[in-house]
Amino acid sequence: FGDVRADRLRLDFCPTMAARIKERLGIQNPYCIAYDLPFGCPGWLQAVIQADYFLRSGDANRALIVGAETLSRVSDPHDRDSMIYADGAGAAVLETTEAEKPVGILSHATRSDTLEHARLLWMGPSYDPEHPDDRLFLKMYGRKLYEYAVQTVPGVVRESLNRAGLTLTDVAKVLLHQANAKMDHSILRRLFGLYEVQEIPSRIMP
Repeated sequence: FGDVRADRLRLDFCPTMAARIKERLGIQNPYCIAYDLPFGCPGWLQAVIQADYFLRSGDANRALIVGAETLSRVSDPHDRDSMIYADGAGAAVLETTEAEKPVGILSHATRSDTLEHARLLWMGPSYDPEHPDDRLFLKMYGRKLYEYAVQTVPGVVRESLNRAGLTLTDVAKVLLHQANAKMDHSILRRLFGLYEVQEIPSRIMP
């Protein structure tokens, strides 16, 4: 939601994307709140979690969740870590319903490790010393992020299952961050290892 000039990348953050979408949809209700949630890779899931809170509290009957990213604007073509970045968008509407059995989000778990890991992602200049302008690009310590995900994500999944009173054998499908297939398989092996399960069911993960 910015535009690229010849000499720099200009980002336009105000009004928020949520406010612009509400305006475009012609929603007049002032109590239909609109806000952005910059949360990186798990942003979509965190938005679903927050929508679930609104629905369960009775403060809302429906919630529109929009996920959008145009990382091509901040990807350095001279940085091989940038190869996993892409553009995409999607939207979904959640609404309340009555049911005898639990529906929707059964449980969730989230953690945020900033003391030692906040700087694994940052904005920095191009790795090309001859780059013609001073724009900033999204940078990351790819290997360290990989190690963090493999070590941390399985425990968060187990915590979520524990909160739901479930175990891994109750799970039919596991959907993980799809930036790196090798990382996903490593996370899956470690997750099953936490439950001392040696054989991973086929086709449990796309």
